[in-house]
Amino acid sequence: MLGKVILDMDPGIDDALALLLALSSPELDILGVTAVAGNTTIDKTGVNARRVLEYVGRDGIPVFLGASAPLARPLSTAEHVHGSDGLGDAGIPMPVQPPRGGGIQFIAETIRKYPGEVIVIATGPLTNIALAYTLYPSTPRLVKQLIIMGGAYHLTPYGRGNVTPLSEFNIYTDPEAAKIVFESTAPLTCVGLDVTTNPSVKIDPQRYREISRLRGRKAELASKIMKYQIERFGEVEVHDALAVAAAMQPAMFQMVEMNVQVLTNNDASRGATIPFKPKEGG
Repeated sequence: MLGKVILDMDPGIDDALALLLALSSPELDILGVTAVAGNTTIDKTGVNARRVLEYVGRDGIPVFLGASAPLARPLSTAEHVHGSDGLGDAGIPMPVQPPRGGGIQFIAETIRKYPGEVIVIATGPLTNIALAYTLYPSTPRLVKQLIIMGGAYHLTPYGRGNVTPLSEFNIYTDPEAAKIVFESTAPLTCVGLDVTTNPSVKIDPQRYREISRLRGRKAELASKIMKYQIERFGEVEVHDALAVAAAMQPAMFQMVEMNVQVLTNNDASRGATIPFKPKEGG
């Protein structure tokens, strides 16, 4: 088994796909899911995580609510991409068990309980992680690794922003939180748009039809929630699932070590992630 994992997310269609992938992975011991506002509001993201878990019979994994808004800015959601309910308006049943409160405390206390053992996979805005790092200062030192879906690093032809030419949605939504996280001492792996918008990893109509023919509750749910984006955009970008894949099979990815500056300006550069190589001997 790879190890203990907390999933911090804002479901969201691609977050739900990431959760399904994690649930299908015996390498991952999922200790809990923490919800953050992002693709939709916190009342929906927490419920959506419960909807996914209960649909596939994994009710025992707890879901905790975290931050309802970015650190310093109003929330701007993406229902036009994910549907009014965040899961493609596919009629997924509402959960029997509601999410709990205390998501930020759960992150910090779980990491403290298992020092050096917990991997956090964050696929939404980094508000919860920044608050855990700030309110519980031992957290960056004790976490094993943070893997995020976030950023546009312009390191491949696909590394352009999806909100502005420079900025990816998760970082753009809460750049102040991202700045705290990127400047912390915690080990950080970023799976950005450089990877996730590569056409080779998108779900096109042919791949969607193949998934729709698969049996089982996970494949059934994936097919239902992806239909919204297939019908509207002709494809599904599985951004967040690739962050889970990076935890499971890092050898699938070519990694490059860089320093990254997150811009928090109130202009067109907001949320830009600027990579640069560390100075020799610095």
